[in-house]
Amino acid sequence: MEQFIGKKYKLKSSENFDEYLKYIGVGFLSRKTANSVSPVCTLMLNEDGSYTMAMLTTFRNVFVTFKLNEEFIEERADGTKVKSLMVVEGNKLIQTQIEDNGRKSTHVREFTPTSITVTSTADGWSGKCVRVYELVE
Repeated sequence: MEQFIGKKYKLKSSENFDEYLKYIGVGFLSRKTANSVSPVCTLMLNEDGSYTMAMLTTFRNVFVTFKLNEEFIEERADGTKVKSLMVVEGNKLIQTQIEDNGRKSTHVREFTPTSITVTSTADGWSGKCVRVYELVE
């Protein structure tokens, strides 16, 4: 992942994002806000060996700090707290989120030199959300 540290990627396309958010219980106004912005994603390496993933928008900035292979409590952008785990497999950063009700979402972030493709799925949902971010810096 080190070759992707500090680079900025801006959202260029999004498929089934609203359907995914609706399935996991995000409210109407929060979904509309989330769908109206084009976040810039960046991954930073901290001095203690942890990482911070930032999603920056004109509306709100969201920061998630984690250590690879260690479960942590994450507050999603909609305010829901979930158990999260980040692991690396090759050029993929794979995140699992487990809600209090036991439902699991998986987000696979595949990094290339010019893009990040994020594929999100959830237990019990037959769909797949795909969001593509392109390198801007």
